[in-house]
Amino acid sequence: MRTYNLRYRSLDKLKDFVAGHAIVDSPALLIQIFSYSLDQRRVTTILSHLRKLFPSAVIAGTTTDGEVLDGRILDKDIVISFTAFEKTELRIAAFTEKRESLERGREIAGKLVDAETKVLLLYVRSNEIDAPRLLEGIHERYPKLLISGGLTADQGRFEDGFVMHGERILTEGVVAIALEGDALIAHNYYTSQWEPVGKAFTITKSKQNRLISVDKMSVQSLYARYLGEEIAKNLPLSGLQFPFVLQREDGYIARTPLWDPGDGSLVFATHMREGESVQIGFGDARKMLSNVEKITREALQKPIESIFVFASAGRRRFLKELALYEVQPLSQIAPVSGFYGYGEFIANEKERLFLNQSFTFLTLSESDTPPQRDLHFRAFTDPHGDLQTLRALSNIAKVSSMELQELNQKLESRIRDEVAKNRKKDSILIHNSKLAQMGEMMSLIAHQWRQPLSAISATSTGLHVKLELGKFDEAFFLSSLDKIEGYVRHLSETIDDFTNFFKPTKKSELTTCGYIIERALFIMSSSLRKHSIDVMVDNSAPDAFHTHPNEVIQVLINLIKNAENILIKREIAKPIISITAYERDRHRYIEVSDNAGGIDEAIIDKIFEPYFTTKNAKDSTGLGLYMSRFIIEESCGGKLTVTNSNEGALFTIRL
Repeated sequence: MRTYNLRYRSLDKLKDFVAGHAIVDSPALLIQIFSYSLDQRRVTTILSHLRKLFPSAVIAGTTTDGEVLDGRILDKDIVISFTAFEKTELRIAAFTEKRESLERGREIAGKLVDAETKVLLLYVRSNEIDAPRLLEGIHERYPKLLISGGLTADQGRFEDGFVMHGERILTEGVVAIALEGDALIAHNYYTSQWEPVGKAFTITKSKQNRLISVDKMSVQSLYARYLGEEIAKNLPLSGLQFPFVLQREDGYIARTPLWDPGDGSLVFATHMREGESVQIGFGDARKMLSNVEKITREALQKPIESIFVFASAGRRRFLKELALYEVQPLSQIAPVSGFYGYGEFIANEKERLFLNQSFTFLTLSESDTPPQRDLHFRAFTDPHGDLQTLRALSNIAKVSSMELQELNQKLESRIRDEVAKNRKKDSILIHNSKLAQMGEMMSLIAHQWRQPLSAISATSTGLHVKLELGKFDEAFFLSSLDKIEGYVRHLSETIDDFTNFFKPTKKSELTTCGYIIERALFIMSSSLRKHSIDVMVDNSAPDAFHTHPNEVIQVLINLIKNAENILIKREIAKPIISITAYERDRHRYIEVSDNAGGIDEAIIDKIFEPYFTTKNAKDSTGLGLYMSRFIIEESCGGKLTVTNSNEGALFTIRL
């Protein structure tokens, strides 16, 4: 095989070049065009003349952000590469119908690739491509297939690129070229070497390839905040030099945007997953060039007759004149051509990657003899110290970020410790509160039991008198025993109710506001009757809902008990407690109010604080309302608030 590369100047010079190198038409002739020019009319003219000169050849190409011509990097030029194969069969196809990327990959594999295919070249123009899924679709069927190529570029405009297929220009789609032959030897290589700098961010919102927000900021806002307004205004172009980097098992991978929808988001050529961590990336030029030297020396150990470069526009813009250091050694091995684009494909039997900010190249040969060359690599130079300054600034940012991260970790550790201490305090408060409530419950039990115990005593006394007088009446005795049995059953049910009250509901249960109010009033009924307190209930929330009913009953009892205490303390002539339940905005509300005159406005904001009480210390722990709010908010996910109404205090439980 032979490759000849031309810097296009005119049609006449093209003809002279073809004649001078004796390039002849053949189905095994691959012609690739790498065009910085976006002038479709001009490019179409060139394609038409190439087709007239080579009617049987395979012709493909792409627009660029720079072209590689042997040991040079060009811009604002058109490079045409002619590769005449002797033992390789070529096939080409264009795929322009809109398809999901995985399906597109499967379509390419099904229509163009077979088991004998050695290499697949891809030229892609699309703002909606998910490049990793495209590769996955191809490799599903042919997992060992070697794939190289890239996404079009368009001078940093991010809107005008196109690919070429024969004489056609395609502004959307994939052009794929399959190479196969027993004698064909192919390898591909890559290096990236971008590292994270500064804070790690989290993708908070994305939609497939569209990155909408990072750390709850739009992508544009994030760039403006951390890199300045000028960088943000120049997106997505500035994203080529300041990519995002994501951590993978074997290192970091860079990601640059494809286009700007104009709404603060950016579109990438791969899925940006919510929850994934990203950082702004920075390149180390010295490491970049060192890695290129390493893979070039590795490639030299294999047979090579032609080299095709598919590299990143962002990498070229970052390295500037140092980008020459990457391509010049390759030109000492074999003819080199290629382009700088917006993304690079690299796949073989070992890995399958879509890259940004990388330098990749494909080597081809129909001979099995490796080249015998002594390569010369230019020594790294930084005459003005610009890169050294950049490395220093990058190191400052990296070290400062690490120090801040360590500080944050220490603060988080201290916060965890304090939270643990507070939880321990809360558990003590809960225990003390339960002990206090248990004492109140014993008093309530005494009220609940007094009437049935008195009734049992009276009934048994009546039986005793009947027996002493010798007036045994079987029917009377059986009726009396039934009454005693009923009183005992009432006592047992009372014990069950109080036992359930102290048993927390571990799982959310289906209940109603009516049930919660009924159980709370049952426990408080004897005490309320004793003090002649009327209770008014208005329940307009009949629908069932999920909550922790025992906990809510506990809180409701505490609110009723507080209302009872203040009504007694202030000696209200006609004491009333009102309980109202209703639904609003998918929430349930239970209100407890009284007519005792309300809470002093000077202390109303303090009543939920632990140990705050208006009673004597011997009569109250000051934990009741604190624990009530804690239970509603922490256990039930609700809210407990208080205000003053016209007649008294109004407590509201929202569930």
